[in-house]
Amino acid sequence: MAFTLGFLLPHIAIAEETYVEATDSTWGVISSNDGFDKKLTIYKEGDNYGIDDFGDDIDYTTEIQCSKKKLVVLVYSDPIGIYPTTTFTSIDGYALAKIDTGKIVKHPYIAMKDSSGIQFKSAKTVTTAILKGRKTFSFKIPSSIQNDTVANFSIGDLASYVSKFKSLGCPLK
Repeated sequence: MAFTLGFLLPHIAIAEETYVEATDSTWGVISSNDGFDKKLTIYKEGDNYGIDDFGDDIDYTTEIQCSKKKLVVLVYSDPIGIYPTTTFTSIDGYALAKIDTGKIVKHPYIAMKDSSGIQFKSAKTVTTAILKGRKTFSFKIPSSIQNDTVANFSIGDLASYVSKFKSLGCPLK
């Protein structure tokens, strides 16, 4: 009987996930497809790091995600969160962004619940700006527990992902 039931049980769906590590010039990639939803995350580690009160390094990461046709851009730090300053309104705060040596622009964000970082309210505005750059982009995020966070990233091969994000319903520009 157990043998027969084994054939009658449905197959378990397992999401196929791929992972490619980031380098100095390339974005890292995490993608999955469970047959219902394709998810794509690309990430870039910061070119600089912060230092906590104990002298330990704080690493910065930015992620661009697409899931269910929703584009998300995050900036966070590890092992200690950014603890972004919030105003307790519908928009938690503003981060300053600078692309290459261009002018500084304010972007509204929502603080992540664990205080590790931020999620930009207008992800497409942020990615469009970054794609106009040639070499670097930086974010200055006000912090309630440390000096304001300034995270610097190289643009790398971001332009090579434009068509992939568009095909998933999350245009980057």
